[in-house]
Amino acid sequence: MAESVPVVKWHTAKWGAWGWAETVVKLVAIGLGLWAGKVSIFAPWVTPGLDLRLVALVLLALATVGAVVQLTLRIKQKETISFVFALLNLLGHLGLVWAVVHGEFPLVVAALFGGFYVLGQAIKVGFLRATGYTEEGADSAGIQRFAVIQGLIYLLFTVFVFF
Repeated sequence: MAESVPVVKWHTAKWGAWGWAETVVKLVAIGLGLWAGKVSIFAPWVTPGLDLRLVALVLLALATVGAVVQLTLRIKQKETISFVFALLNLLGHLGLVWAVVHGEFPLVVAALFGGFYVLGQAIKVGFLRATGYTEEGADSAGIQRFAVIQGLIYLLFTVFVFF
């Protein structure tokens, strides 16, 4: 006889101070990404040269792929707050990708976006270390390393976007 798989229903988890701090910091970045996308919505396409700004765009695109993965994971987990955040996160990343490709916004906005994500990832690493949190069967140390790598991607983006 086959085992039954428990059905996960949409729910709202209790988020502690670490989770809310990370969320608030990253929501600032998301707002910047959405704003940058909005102000450059009708700007012409700017083909990036083979320079560090292209590297910044590739790093941002990589982070955006991560946002897509995050959204699919949150749909699977059916946690309401995480899902809404993941959706906004993806939209903020897409807005900034659009703006970087079109080049019609202050670069300091992109740097602030990256800086707030670096800070958000630092908060996340603190949370992971303090709690040993894990999900999807991953070990805590692996999740911490992944969070650090994400933070480094945002840090490099923040530096390279000015070149």
